[in-house]
Amino acid sequence: MLLKSSLLILFVLNLFIKDMKILGVLLCVGILLNIIYNKELYKHLKKLKFLIFIYLTTFLAQIYYHQEGEVLFKIFNVYVTKGGILNFASSFLRIINLILLSWLVNTQNILPKSLASYQKIIEDVIELIPEVFKIFKSKRKIKWFFRYILSQIKIKN
Repeated sequence: MLLKSSLLILFVLNLFIKDMKILGVLLCVGILLNIIYNKELYKHLKKLKFLIFIYLTTFLAQIYYHQEGEVLFKIFNVYVTKGGILNFASSFLRIINLILLSWLVNTQNILPKSLASYQKIIEDVIELIPEVFKIFKSKRKIKWFFRYILSQIKIKN
């Protein structure tokens, strides 16, 4: 019961706090709780590797679109601003914190059985992201992405 309430508090703090130091502390707490309670942490970390690559590519987009504020340096015609980096860092920390919390919720079976099946489907879709990029390289239409994902989920379940 204590773990459930502390996870709820971490979730609410993660959503509403804007201070980077507090978000960093929440990240450390999430990592510590995962080390203690998550027996499948290594397996989950392998899946996270590819997602971090996707989040880092969003870094470039946020730097490009957030051009106001204190300029730290310039790369070609793109200004890297303090606001752009802080915007990305807070989004990145929040997403990683939410992923860590979801792993804890999943491993501790806190969700009702009806919602746990949806979580398994979401995990399967996340695992299939690298496969989708292979399909994307082959220049197929968007309907092939959905067909492939749905067929793989049907096979796994």
